[in-house]
Amino acid sequence: MAYEIFYIRVSYGRELVIFSLLIYFSSAERFDPREHSWAKIGSLTTKRGCHSLVSLNEKLYALGGFDGNSMVPSVEVYDPRMDCWMVGEPMNCARGYSAAAVLSESIYVIGGVKADEGIVETVECYKEGQSWRETSVRGIGQRCFLSAIVL
Repeated sequence: MAYEIFYIRVSYGRELVIFSLLIYFSSAERFDPREHSWAKIGSLTTKRGCHSLVSLNEKLYALGGFDGNSMVPSVEVYDPRMDCWMVGEPMNCARGYSAAAVLSESIYVIGGVKADEGIVETVECYKEGQSWRETSVRGIGQRCFLSAIVL
């Protein structure tokens, strides 16, 4: 979760200077549609924004993103029964602004922005109990700021 905060300073009577700063948090919340309310849940182990989020086997996976300094390959796994986030197997490529989806009990992370601000053209796949692997899918091209859905 990131909030954009604007600081406004007027100096010398005429000059208006506006600064923008993004602050990333490790806190998380869940929405209860029955109660129409938000409630805090356990905090992530690291701050992040621009990440992808998927659900696999009743757990949430926060994938990559930006930690306030750089894009990261880290993965965190939330278990609602324990109300805590655990460090997961990191992806091979640090990326943010990627798409992610679950298909056939596997997580697929598509495209995104690399740490050097280049565009990622690979797709990584993760299956519980196994490591992340780059798939042979190449027709996707360079993509970022996208969404994925499985029907």
